[in-house]
Amino acid sequence: MTQKIGSVGLRRWTLALFASAAMVVVGGSHALATTLQDSVYGAIETNPEIDIVKTSRRAIDQELRQARAGYLPSLDFRGAAGPEWSDNNTTRAADSDNTRFRTEAQLTLSQMLFDGYATQSEVERQQARIDSAAHRVEEAAEFIALNAIEAHLDILRNQEIVRFNEANIAQHERILGQVRDLEEGGRGDIGDVRQTESRLARAFDTLAVSRGALADAIARYQRVVGARPGDLEDAEAPIAALPPSPEDAANLASVNSPTVRIAAADTDVAGAEIRASRSGFYPRFDVELGAGLNRNIDGAQGRDNDASGLLVMRYNLYRGGADMALEREAFHRANEARASLDNTRRLAEQEARISYNALQTATARREALTQKEEAQRRTRDIYAEQFEVGTRQLLDLLDGENELFLNRVELVTAVYTERFAAYRVLAVVGELLNALEVVRPRETISIHRTLESLQTPEAVEDKTAPLANPRAEPRPLRGVERGEPSSDALDMAPMINRPSSPAATGAALPVEPATDMADVPAAADIVSELDATSPADAAPTVLAVTDSEQLALEPVSRVQSTPTARTTFSPRSTRVNQADAPAYESFGQFVDSLFGRSRTTD
Repeated sequence: MTQKIGSVGLRRWTLALFASAAMVVVGGSHALATTLQDSVYGAIETNPEIDIVKTSRRAIDQELRQARAGYLPSLDFRGAAGPEWSDNNTTRAADSDNTRFRTEAQLTLSQMLFDGYATQSEVERQQARIDSAAHRVEEAAEFIALNAIEAHLDILRNQEIVRFNEANIAQHERILGQVRDLEEGGRGDIGDVRQTESRLARAFDTLAVSRGALADAIARYQRVVGARPGDLEDAEAPIAALPPSPEDAANLASVNSPTVRIAAADTDVAGAEIRASRSGFYPRFDVELGAGLNRNIDGAQGRDNDASGLLVMRYNLYRGGADMALEREAFHRANEARASLDNTRRLAEQEARISYNALQTATARREALTQKEEAQRRTRDIYAEQFEVGTRQLLDLLDGENELFLNRVELVTAVYTERFAAYRVLAVVGELLNALEVVRPRETISIHRTLESLQTPEAVEDKTAPLANPRAEPRPLRGVERGEPSSDALDMAPMINRPSSPAATGAALPVEPATDMADVPAAADIVSELDATSPADAAPTVLAVTDSEQLALEPVSRVQSTPTARTTFSPRSTRVNQADAPAYESFGQFVDSLFGRSRTTD
């Protein structure tokens, strides 16, 4: 009998053990995370947004290998076979068929010795791109972690709200029981019963809404983390890791934010492109070793083998200014990257200040709502006691219960908003994963970083300043003897004579020499030369006037003299002293004089 009991007990323990193992396996596939750190780690490991930047980083690693291949030799083989027709001295001397079957086999080994630092610059550019991609992985990890924290806290907040709704329903059911007892005992009114039933129905409606919000929060958690949440644990925000003030947070974000480091690495990419753009100014040297096994080449029957070892120099002498334009383009691209870095730093500072302000606002609201909830709870208790003794109306009690419920919902929302705001500040300044002690993805590590390429605060400050390079713009002429105007030269374009146009294009304007400018010291020499070279009775030079210009000049000629069909206009003759200028009583008289209409006045 004892053995049977023992075997049955052993069987029961075995079944319980298997059931526990099955629950662990099944539960593990559906509930990956319990603590806040587990949620963050699960999101970083499974979120596809992280995978996108990870694979991009790995692809750039291969681009670096392609760039380094420029240092290594290149081995090429060429083989060809086919008929060849030739008509040259060899075929004519042999007096034979001009068509032969040609075969070629060539092996060439080339090694770059110097290419104007093009390969070196390309390697440096790809290393800077790897650095930028690594910081991009870090940025994605920080903000995916923040999304996981938000989803985690949102579930906890909605679970609290659901519990508040359930407690609110239980409280209304208790009040409804009291009101029914009063109504059955003749001390209550049926209207109070119906009013309480209405409030209870509204409480059930609010519970349904809160459960729907909880289901939505669970769906967002599954999207971010990649697993259905289990029993999530609450955690306090790491307040000790926060910067002490909004300005401290802004200063830290401007040099430590992953987004800022991405922009700083992009300036390194642009700097390498500047160095690569100057490779066209240098010659290129290669060593080329080749051997060929050929037959029936150019009509010569038989073997034609050769081997060579050459030092080859290639140097472009002129390319239409493309190399200089390429250097200037790279220079401006570098300044574009630096301006983008400056803009990114300002945005990071703004985001840090806004996040810190949101944290302070949430803290103040949480403190105020805590006091409000405590005061409302005491009010509700007093209303309940007064209602039991008959000195308080039912409506006051129901309103007090509803107000207490709303205050509790506001308070729990403020509490979790404050916690999330703290995590948001840490994410903006780039310290969220450090504060949570969560390991970053290994793609954030770049083995190619040196002390010089680290994005330190000092380096970020230096890379924000724009570059200044005199070779970035075309150089102007230097000196008067090379055609550059003197420093006191005037714009003489209006005094340059132009050829006359046919009369059909309009009337002609005479232009006299510019002797009117003799009183200008800088133009005295020019005016004297014009007077010496122009005869005293020389006719004025004629310029063509368009029809629109002639129409505009007609009112002026009407004021000075009798109008003619074609009027010659002299700049000197149109000058009117201020004393001789016609006076107008109003702006309307001036317009009428221009358009030839007489204005009558009463």
